[in-house]
Amino acid sequence: MNNMIASAEDRRLYHRVDPEYKHNVHALHNGDSLRFCYQCGACTSNCPLAQLIGVYRPNKMLEHAKLGIRGTPQSNAFLLCSACTQCTKGCPQDVRVHELMHALKKLAINSEGAEELFLIGFEDALKALSAEIPFPVSYGWICLDPGDGSAAGLKKSVRDILYRNLPHAAAESTSAVKKDALKVAVVGSGPSGLTAAWELCRAGFAVTVFEPLPEAGGMLTVGIPTYRLPNDIVAAEVEGIRALGVEIKTNSPVDKALFNQMLEGGEYSAVFIATGAHLARRIGIEGENLAGVIPALDFLRGFNLGEISRTGKKVVVIGGGNVGIDAARTAPRCGAESVGLFCLEARDEMPSHEWEIEEACAEGISINPSWGPKTILGDDGAVTGVEFIRCKSVYDKNGRFAPVYDENTKHAVDADVVIPAIGQAPAVDFLRQMVDIARGAVTVDPLTMETSLPGVFAGGDTVSGTASLIEAILAGRTAAASIAGYLDRKKG
Repeated sequence: MNNMIASAEDRRLYHRVDPEYKHNVHALHNGDSLRFCYQCGACTSNCPLAQLIGVYRPNKMLEHAKLGIRGTPQSNAFLLCSACTQCTKGCPQDVRVHELMHALKKLAINSEGAEELFLIGFEDALKALSAEIPFPVSYGWICLDPGDGSAAGLKKSVRDILYRNLPHAAAESTSAVKKDALKVAVVGSGPSGLTAAWELCRAGFAVTVFEPLPEAGGMLTVGIPTYRLPNDIVAAEVEGIRALGVEIKTNSPVDKALFNQMLEGGEYSAVFIATGAHLARRIGIEGENLAGVIPALDFLRGFNLGEISRTGKKVVVIGGGNVGIDAARTAPRCGAESVGLFCLEARDEMPSHEWEIEEACAEGISINPSWGPKTILGDDGAVTGVEFIRCKSVYDKNGRFAPVYDENTKHAVDADVVIPAIGQAPAVDFLRQMVDIARGAVTVDPLTMETSLPGVFAGGDTVSGTASLIEAILAGRTAAASIAGYLDRKKG
């Protein structure tokens, strides 16, 4: 009989059951799919964040949500979900876990007593995360999306919590670098590169980061619109990394000659390549080189660095992913009067998150699914519009990308700016004939992340192609551990 008696901890937990909250959870978008969850733990085992902090367990959060339990670190840690979709991809029951996490956020934001719920457990989870990654506040800000429908008081509470957890560079000015430390070069100052640099510096190694742009931070600084992530947050966390002892050289591109010098000059004992995926893929249609065609990453980079403040009045964005949505939502902030987003996929197949599509629609962006660009129209060397043809299907029966078009159904749209957002490729030209490259990405040992060249490691989007922020951070951590082991063996 004793094993049927609830423990004191369980009894305290059950006191937090809220029948109204339980009802609201099951009424959420996809909330009814909770009944298919049988707590196998596949979502947690696939979750990159769960590998960093023990409090983050998606299966436990789903269990609490299903029961109507809230107000505990385990039940509201969903606030740190970055929607990387690894949980959903790994679910054998096809539960849309990441969508449920987002729905739980919105429910928390709009519920009575929301401010108190944010304060319970969330700040502790954020502090636990700060011991594991160098960008806890940037990560938390992106995940929370505090500007989405929040009450003014809650916005302030969220911002206060996040800003309170920003690093103070002056207080952390003591370098962690050991005397006579081995030196490591990191190429790229994005989330993966800076995470590796932060980890290696904390382990006592001397690290120099090379960044071609005038600002460090990679996609955090230039790829995410400032309305989603303020630049001062990223800048403060980058300064915290500098204060630890990491040297960051901006305006310092690495070409083949400099890379060879790193390898042969004897200054660096190891190199980590984390250049990211910053090269825009070409559409391959007539008119792509006309003035007024701006790749999405170039557009977002120019906006974030203050190089683009105005754009055309009629903007067409080509591509239905998250980058396309970001570009479409940024265009009105640069003066666009009308913005239309066109993509091959049907509405329910669009790769961007559903809530981001809804937010774009709420801002007046026109979403046009099942259209493929045929020609970018122009006059006197400048864009005047785009001709689209109907896309009947995007993938074949085996799930491979194989668009089928109806050439008889066409649609022309006026435009003075066209922003293609059809994907990015890693910037690895300086590595060709040096390390193994397959399908445009650097090939590495999946366990050690070492390339075919001894002492040279690679990670993040340079290896995987475009991935989520948390996956890039985790790649940096993994690479740093491998590099530290390699250097210890080399020194010994």
